[in-house]
Amino acid sequence: MYRRGPLTLCAALSLWVTGCAHVGGLPEYAELERGLHAAAHRPAHPIDPEEPGAVALDPELPPTELLGAQPVDLYIHRALAENRIVQAARYNVLALKALIPQVTALDDPVVSNTIYPIPGVAPQYSIMGYNPYNLLLAQQFPWFGTLRLRGQAAEQDAQVALAELCAAQLDVVATVKRAYFDLAFNERSERILLENRRLAEDFLQITKARYETTNVGLQDVLSAEVAIRDLDRELVRVRQGVAAARADLAQQLHVSPDSDLRTVPDVPIAADVPEQVDRLYRLCVAARPEFRGRLAAIARDERAVELARQRYYPNVTLGLSFMDMSRGNAVSPTASGSPNVGLFVGFNLPIYHKRLDAGVVEAQARALADAKLYEAERDSAYREVKDLFTQAQAQRSILGYFRTDILPRATQALETVTSGYETRTIDFPTLITAWREVLQIQLQIAQVETELGKALASLERAVGVQINAHPPTEPEVPEAAPIPPSPPDSPGPFRPVPPPAGATPDRSQARPATPTSRRVRPASPGTKGRVEAVLPRSDAD
Repeated sequence: MYRRGPLTLCAALSLWVTGCAHVGGLPEYAELERGLHAAAHRPAHPIDPEEPGAVALDPELPPTELLGAQPVDLYIHRALAENRIVQAARYNVLALKALIPQVTALDDPVVSNTIYPIPGVAPQYSIMGYNPYNLLLAQQFPWFGTLRLRGQAAEQDAQVALAELCAAQLDVVATVKRAYFDLAFNERSERILLENRRLAEDFLQITKARYETTNVGLQDVLSAEVAIRDLDRELVRVRQGVAAARADLAQQLHVSPDSDLRTVPDVPIAADVPEQVDRLYRLCVAARPEFRGRLAAIARDERAVELARQRYYPNVTLGLSFMDMSRGNAVSPTASGSPNVGLFVGFNLPIYHKRLDAGVVEAQARALADAKLYEAERDSAYREVKDLFTQAQAQRSILGYFRTDILPRATQALETVTSGYETRTIDFPTLITAWREVLQIQLQIAQVETELGKALASLERAVGVQINAHPPTEPEVPEAAPIPPSPPDSPGPFRPVPPPAGATPDRSQARPATPTSRRVRPASPGTKGRVEAVLPRSDAD
């Protein structure tokens, strides 16, 4: 019989290695395993809508704190925590960070055992005896610096994934803001149209009273009814826009598209439109996460070039062999049965230089490709910043024209037409035309404010940072020529309005006050109707 101690040691070593490979019990992997189980617990086949399990796949209902009128910051915080694209990017960062200890560790050692179960044909040594088995333990060591370069390349991969996470978060913030502004515009338009519909109903009552008591034609009554139906048509379109904007916002929040998401009545829009596009270029290069990701990819490719050059050097393998001996089955009676221990060194021969040269060229080409992609990304970002900067400037100018010139003139014209209608010098179609013109201007102002907010949100996404958080440095003014301060009540469409007491201060731009309209009092039967004011009024103005 031969000794079984080394065999037992080999089996125990194998079981120990197998046990170390199981990492599910580690605390840091417990949450991942629970999330993986929940994500994988999906039906393998389509579920019929009538099956009881189909309810589990319905969209999630929003929490109570999201219902009702909420500021945009609350929706942004919810989206950053629950948006599935952001969560996927976050787990991708975690996966690449877990790759670093893998590539910086040595390969698993190799353990092998050669057994000779038949003594008659097994190796025999006259002095040592019968050899029942050989045990081998070997470990490969890469060339000096290879593991360090692998770790650096993996770290840069994690930096690329981190930049992608930042970009995904910025995308979500910009998308939430744009959807919020769309929802605010449609809700505000709905309020304006409802207010004007009530005003149009007053017009209809006055016109019917005049038609019954005076010689007013039937066409005036029909025109008033057409104006109401036209407002109903606009309300259908606006309510469709409300539903679409809520669905867009709900998608980013990972809640049901039917959620009752609303905006605050007065949505703050940043009044500080940038004036220096060159500064935006510099902010973009410094803060945009895509640039950081491209630079990390270039650094990773540089490490890859060094790794390709490391392949010109051999990997060294060190090993230990144990040869057991037995006198029981030895042919020679003088065999001692003493075990033998041996050491060995091995290495590969990197002699195929064409393959190694091609690997270096491949790594260098990838590094140059990422460098060119960085420049292409910068050119694209510059174009995007310029486009959005011009768009924001244009929307601000258009909004100034509407507030300081177009709306006051249209309001003055409507008041003049109203006075003429009261004195019977202006007919009813002219009054309806002037009223509709003021209504369209109010809707256009709301739309331009929305487009300005969306343009600023997209511009912040293109730059990669909040613009108002990095204002340009004010130049020093010489004492000999000081700039006189503006009077506190100076006119202008962009003078900031102080926030109410207890409210959080913001940079929302001031809105010029418009004359508050009075409702048209319908004429009593048998009397002439009198129009006191026909200027439409909305809650958002």
